[in-house]
Amino acid sequence: MNKKIQFVNGDVDIKIFAFTSENDFDEYMCMFTVTNTKLTFNQQVTQLLESYKKLTTQGYSKELPNLHQAEICFKRYYLSDISNQIDELKSITGQEDFAVSIVQQAPLKGCKICMWTYMMTNIQKEQISKNTYMISHHGYDEIWTTQNTAEGANSYIQTKKIFKKYAKTLRKHKCTLADDCIRTWLYVNDIDNQYAGVVKARNEVFDEEGLTENTHYIASTGIGGRDTCSDIYCKLNALSIRGLNPNQKHYLYALDYLNRTSEYGVRFERGTYIDYCQRRKVFISGTASIDHQGNILHIGDIKGQVNRMLENINALLHEAQCNFNDIAEMTVYLRDIADYTVVKEMLIEKLPDTPLIIVHAPVCRPGWLIESECLALKNI
Repeated sequence: MNKKIQFVNGDVDIKIFAFTSENDFDEYMCMFTVTNTKLTFNQQVTQLLESYKKLTTQGYSKELPNLHQAEICFKRYYLSDISNQIDELKSITGQEDFAVSIVQQAPLKGCKICMWTYMMTNIQKEQISKNTYMISHHGYDEIWTTQNTAEGANSYIQTKKIFKKYAKTLRKHKCTLADDCIRTWLYVNDIDNQYAGVVKARNEVFDEEGLTENTHYIASTGIGGRDTCSDIYCKLNALSIRGLNPNQKHYLYALDYLNRTSEYGVRFERGTYIDYCQRRKVFISGTASIDHQGNILHIGDIKGQVNRMLENINALLHEAQCNFNDIAEMTVYLRDIADYTVVKEMLIEKLPDTPLIIVHAPVCRPGWLIESECLALKNI
């Protein structure tokens, strides 16, 4: 059963997608947004953490009776100025016992920080390396890894090292990129100049790992995003799942609306869905205003690009027998912050109750003004 709920706790707005099931494995996507932009960074972080604590320990038992039993398996902080905020954030949160992603993608609501938490019930959690946690449940092991970076003179060298290191980690736990990796996020500093190196490195690693157009690729988002140091050009977050059979994994194409990414030299799937634990989980990659021949549509027209982007996402969801009501979380990336008000109003109309955030992050092709990714859940 899917349920979307919104709470307000002081200066924090909380939107929740709750997926509850009969097999005692519930999932919760929660987006926390600070509404009082006059607060200091310290105050905003404190408000977020207090709202999370209240949400999971008191006050909402009637609407979400099992939420207090859920544990965080993954959290992402969206920061407005990571270099000046990271130390203070860590001093407030301390060591967090789950996979934590931190990226500079300024929330366009006007606050300094937003927080997305992904929680599950009845899981076992184990830290298997510095930035990697294994979440075990019902015979499956979800491997969440975050904050993966590497040294190197450019994005090509760094990305190659990052993917090779990640592939090595997976093999250590009897997994491979080709068989078990479901989703990646690549945050690219100075994406207009550094994205080509990221693409080249990923293509080479995929060749080595047996990921081809005739097999499959991996759902992914490659987007502008900064780490603390300006010479970190690429950072990887990823999800792999051990225990899935090939017939539980499916790839989405929507070829009447989109082309294969390999046709223009990039390698990722438009979307992937998995069927397990009496549910369908759909990972929609970063999707923009593009047609089935790879052309950018509505150049310079933000409204036109939003409509086409949503049309493409809807086509991918439809291929997975889902719709907008099944979207559990959406992240929207804007190249130009001046487009925020228009985009916000359009998305509120289409997705009024969905946990959603709009952030400032340049898209990988300058002609694209907007890109979005989402995760959907439904019963099967």
